This record gives sequence, structure tokens and C-alpha cells, in this order.
Amino acid sequence: MTKLQITFATVLLNLFLGGPVLAEEDKQARSDKTPTSHPVRQVMDPLDKNIAINIQNDGEQIIVDASFIVPVVPQEAWAVLTDFDNIPKFNSSVLSSKVIDRTGNNVHVSQKGVTKYGFFTFSFESVREINLLPFKKIEERMISGSMRQMEETTQLLPEGNQTRISYHAVFVPGVWVPPGVAKVFIKREAQDQFHVIVNEIIRRKQMNVASQ
Repeated sequence: MTKLQITFATVLLNLFLGGPVLAEEDKQARSDKTPTSHPVRQVMDPLDKNIAINIQNDGEQIIVDASFIVPVVPQEAWAVLTDFDNIPKFNSSVLSSKVIDRTGNNVHVSQKGVTKYGFFTFSFESVREINLLPFKKIEERMISGSMRQMEETTQLLPEGNQTRISYHAVFVPGVWVPPGVAKVFIKREAQDQFHVIVNEIIRRKQMNVASQ
């Protein structure tokens, strides 16, 4: 696997604490907890058009910006975005995710994941420092991992009884990535990743409504 392929895989795994793709050899082992189709896929489909994503690559850093609306209040979206220990339950590429230190609103999360690029699979481990501003903002930076630099900011903006999630990330790979290369690929995979997040937010909302 080339350094460039590893870079693409690393970027995708970092998006929102891991992408939704899963290596072929791990599918069987995880099939008991990963459904073939998400139970709220039909609910989410009409919202796909609202996931706006922009990818920039100047050869030194990759910038990802995304914005989308979820039909819940910020507190409900926050519960999913900060449920670090349970991410593997709804995100199939994250094999393990664990809070290893917490001081107030400062959290350290250790994570292992796997993704597939062509015929190759790539395992990933990282430790992130995460600062939480409850129901408003999540700031993350990688303190150990495969990237030279990784910083992410997620903002939750109330819009009536809905929430706009605004995501901004800056990745500095360990190798040079030609401008324009993999832009379409990363954008497509990022859309799938945000789709997974929104689906889980909606699924939990539906469960809460059903239990009332």
C-alpha cells in the first residue's frame, strides 16, 4: 500500500471519528451488530441533498467543510456526537473507541479503526484531545496518530426545532498529496460518513418518541 493510499484512508477514518466503510475480512466478524441496511435509511434519503461538503487540497493540507441539518434540537444531536464509547455500535469502521481520560469538558479518546482502499485494507489507531462546549461546539486535535496534524471543529447551531451541524477540519498529511487528487473520492466517502451520523441521530430520536 502506497503512502498516498494510506493518506487517503487516514483522512477518511478521521472524518467525524471514523468513516462508514468496512474491510471485507471484518464484515463477517461484525455482521451480528452491523445491519445490511440502516433502519432509518428511508427517513434519511430525502435529507441527503442537504449535506453540503467542500474539499480543498493545496498539496500541503486538506480542508474539509460540511454543513447539514438534522431534525432534532442541539441536545439530541450532541448526545450522538459525544457518545465516544458507543461509536462502534453504529459506525462499522470504528473497531474500538474509548474515553481514556476526562477532566471536566476535556476528554482524551483512544480509537482503532479499519478502512478499505481498492484491494487494500488499512488499520488505524489514534488518540484525540477533545474540548467540549456543551450543546454548542466540539473541538478536536490528534495528539498521536498517522497525520502530521489534524484539527476539527464541529458546531451545533439551533434553527427552530432543528439543528444545523457545521463541520470544519484541517488535515496535514505526512506525505505530499497532489492538488485535486482524490477530491471526488474523499467527498463521496465524507457524504457517506455524515449520512451515518444523521441516521443515528434520527434513529435515537425515533426511539425516544416511541418510548413516550
